[in-house]
Amino acid sequence: MSFFTRDSKRIQTSWGECGAEKTWVANIDANIQDELVIEQAKQIVDHCSPQRYGPHGTHAYSFLKREYLLNLLLFHYADHGFFPAGYICITDEWLYETPIKTTGSTWFTFKPRKKGRHYQAGWWIHIPSLDEISQANHEEVCS
Repeated sequence: MSFFTRDSKRIQTSWGECGAEKTWVANIDANIQDELVIEQAKQIVDHCSPQRYGPHGTHAYSFLKREYLLNLLLFHYADHGFFPAGYICITDEWLYETPIKTTGSTWFTFKPRKKGRHYQAGWWIHIPSLDEISQANHEEVCS
């Protein structure tokens, strides 16, 4: 798997640069090809979960998390016609599974827990609305 290589068999979007010569490429699993909708979803993710860089390859984990959030937003948009806003909790172990086909749409499968029903805490994230992002950007420019 490469984060910088295009695959003609998948819907993908370029999403920021890594260093001077590489561009991140995110896979889109939701059935959305509208570039405006994809760009709006990327703007939301950029605001609530910016790309992080760190030692020992941690930039890849950050990108996978962002790609996952992008797809969550796009699946919601495909199903409901708008982006969700507010707090959500994401549980652990979602990164390493592959998309599967269920009930007519692509979704993600989750790994069974090795320790029974002793769940680890998930992580909470606030998904801003496009209006909140616009207002925050306006306040940055004015200050």
